[in-house]
Amino acid sequence: MHDADVLVFATPVYYYSVSGQFKTMLDRANPLFGTDYAFTKAYLLATAAENEAATVEGTVKAVQSWVDCFDRCELAETIFAGGVSSVGDIAGHPALEQAYQSGKEV
Repeated sequence: MHDADVLVFATPVYYYSVSGQFKTMLDRANPLFGTDYAFTKAYLLATAAENEAATVEGTVKAVQSWVDCFDRCELAETIFAGGVSSVGDIAGHPALEQAYQSGKEV
């Protein structure tokens, strides 16, 4: 992470926030604070069974709170795929195209 130009985070939305594994990863990245890290942008990919815009708000807040600790970094974009609860639900989801287009610009 230290030498990456861009960070791309992905997590399911659990109880309106990031997964436990994702939170642990952010916590373990704490030693990056105060170093001469290279990343300047972070992107968030999130998915959930619920499809309401508010579903991802806590997840964005958790990631934004981490990003805010790094002065040279910004949370550039959040891509949310809601309404994904069963195998195959993601097929054709508009978030896939959005992620693809964003990836081309990185």
